[in-house]
Amino acid sequence: MKTEILAKEKKYQAHVFDVSLLSVKLPDGKIRNYDLVEHVPAVTIVPVTDDGDILFVRQYRMGAEQELLELPAGILNGQDGNEDPLIGALRECREETGYEAKSMRRIGGIFMTPGYCTEYIHIYLAQDLVWNPLPQDEDEFLKTEKIPIETAYRMAESGEMNDAKSIAALMFAQPEIRKNKKI
Repeated sequence: MKTEILAKEKKYQAHVFDVSLLSVKLPDGKIRNYDLVEHVPAVTIVPVTDDGDILFVRQYRMGAEQELLELPAGILNGQDGNEDPLIGALRECREETGYEAKSMRRIGGIFMTPGYCTEYIHIYLAQDLVWNPLPQDEDEFLKTEKIPIETAYRMAESGEMNDAKSIAALMFAQPEIRKNKKI
């Protein structure tokens, strides 16, 4: 047997997500209702400088009720987030760090909280950075921080960094960064 979605009813519509009520038939045959957050896709970027730093942003996050140190990231534009993820990653890198990546490569992807949310984040490694900023979104108040690669990984491993997408992205980037002997 498998889990089967029998019905879906949109209950709430917001800017980047909707909330739907699902009626689900479970593998044991029981029917149960679930709330599902249907979130547009997003990107996160690991921007590595030629000097051996990773660019992070620090910003206040409502859900955490505090400032978090994070890798640059953002939702994909377009209807329902249908923007090409590479285009979104290139834009977000420039908007949030001020740097354009001459080399941008997809290295993975993750579901953030698949128990109740559809949000999928594409992960990119950005290198060969040149200063070429785009304006930040009007509701973003970011501070860019350059952190040496070794320090960033120590912070992720020690619990000093607590943003899940950033920690996951660092793990995806680690083999490539090590291959290039930057760590």
